[in-house]
Amino acid sequence: MNISLVMEKKMNHSSKWDSACIIGYGGHAKTKILPALQKAGIDIVGVVSRNPSLNISGSKIFSSLKDAILLLPNSTFFIIATPPNLHYSQAKILIEAKKDVFIEKPAFLSLKESEELSNLALKNKVVLAEMLMYLENQNVNEFINLIKSKRNQISNIECYFEIPNLPENTFRDETSLGNSLLSDIACYPLSLLAISGLDLNNLNLISDMQMITDHKSFLIEGKSEEIDIFIQVGLSSNYHNKIKIKFRNGDEISAEPFFYGREAQIKINNINGTEKKERIIYEQDAFELMFKRHRSEWISNQKYRLNIMKETSKNIERLGRQAGF
Repeated sequence: MNISLVMEKKMNHSSKWDSACIIGYGGHAKTKILPALQKAGIDIVGVVSRNPSLNISGSKIFSSLKDAILLLPNSTFFIIATPPNLHYSQAKILIEAKKDVFIEKPAFLSLKESEELSNLALKNKVVLAEMLMYLENQNVNEFINLIKSKRNQISNIECYFEIPNLPENTFRDETSLGNSLLSDIACYPLSLLAISGLDLNNLNLISDMQMITDHKSFLIEGKSEEIDIFIQVGLSSNYHNKIKIKFRNGDEISAEPFFYGREAQIKINNINGTEKKERIIYEQDAFELMFKRHRSEWISNQKYRLNIMKETSKNIERLGRQAGF
């Protein structure tokens, strides 16, 4: 089949997607993406998988991405849930075919890749979105607005995202940047800081401590203007998912879990002088909220989102070089 044939079909993107195709059907796609699509009222019309025996009700199983593009309805959007080393080649095929694309984080591993496909997406007028689900959360947006509005009063920002173990048969074997916990997890705090308007260029990898088997915990530190940044990601003995902001007057605010995409109770702690307060925010399934957004919303802020994606990719690449990838 000739992939160029799809270019001749008339595109008819509606304001809301009603059908999706998942590329790569691992544990994350099965337990998070598929249920969220179903809750959002989107039909999973196709799955691209190397497993020929895969059987998903209502979905056609394709061994080839190009076959899926040619045979599925024109309005289908595609979700790339494969390891990061495959994202660029798969996304390029889809964007050239004028298909809307969502990509699991990290979307790309270099500035060159993210710039090329950002420009192509803008040229072809299709959605290109990095799936940073935590950004759908109310508390996350409160913290972003806080950093933007009070950046001159902030002395420290600390971000922690550490996990005690990895899923079985994971691609994260630390043999390359795309297979590392550095790119897999550091994209969360890096994207948060970029969205908050902070400069990432002075952040550096301080250590990559060997923790468990071949996997590591990465410590990233630096300054953005007058704010000290501390990021700890990777493996640890306990699950740790938290942000803490310290102010020059001694006040603090923290939230945990923070970089999170599922339904959860988020604990917010405030220290104002000698007064301590705790409140709980109930967050919805961020995956579902993301898929419920209309296409027009994604198009309207596309340039801004792509700039954030490029900034994140650039710094993942830079920190990866420091880590020896």
